[in-house]
Amino acid sequence: MHRRFFTILFLAFIALGCAVWLFMYPKQGGGKTALTVFCAAGLKNPVEAIARQYQDECGIEVFLQYGPTGTLLSQLQIAKQGDLFIATDNGSLADARRLNVITEAVPIAVQHPVVAVKKGNVKGIRSLADLTRADVKLAIANPDSASISKVTRMLLAAQWEGIAAKAAVMKPTVTEIAADVQLGAVDAAILWDATVPQFKGLEAVELPELTKHRENASAAVLAACTQPQEALKFARYLAMPERGGKIFQQHGFQTGAVLSKL
Repeated sequence: MHRRFFTILFLAFIALGCAVWLFMYPKQGGGKTALTVFCAAGLKNPVEAIARQYQDECGIEVFLQYGPTGTLLSQLQIAKQGDLFIATDNGSLADARRLNVITEAVPIAVQHPVVAVKKGNVKGIRSLADLTRADVKLAIANPDSASISKVTRMLLAAQWEGIAAKAAVMKPTVTEIAADVQLGAVDAAILWDATVPQFKGLEAVELPELTKHRENASAAVLAACTQPQEALKFARYLAMPERGGKIFQQHGFQTGAVLSKL
């Protein structure tokens, strides 16, 4: 009941957050091109580095707005502005297509869910059952806003309810729960595999229920974009092996799209 209340409260702030975002990142005048990009929080580090490099090489400024993928999608429906949407999973991209908020999409990286623990794994977490032990404090991201939990819920099916009920901490983004593991506030969290190396002192535990699944992170041109050619150019730059792809790999991501029904 409390989780439902906080979820509703969280989503109620989407419109306000969207309005603030539009105020903070106006379109540039005077003939200067700028791109506005909605980017999933878990992709922040590589995308931020790529955006800086892109500006240096191409002279195009990139304004980035981060958040849980599902929350960003809700913002896009309200704002009807911006140039690119960078999502962490195939399902969110499919949702964006059904809502007619995107056009062309470019896969940029590949991820899968893992359990993150501090290096050494002192609690000996090796299975789903271990996550429900009384001595294990678990964190998960909110499945109503974060793709990692939405995908994990799909993969675990009926087992998800027991995992979610055991969770001591639920936060909006994958990066927030990764930070909790790093700080020792929790013993484990379900994260994207690529999130783990971005937080010093963490290691990934591969579970058979999760390890074979793959999701594309993709950059999609927004239907509201007024400069689609420039937006698509940046999307392709994100995916280029010698440009964005190289930086994604440096941050622990795999590159090369997996087959999907996008």
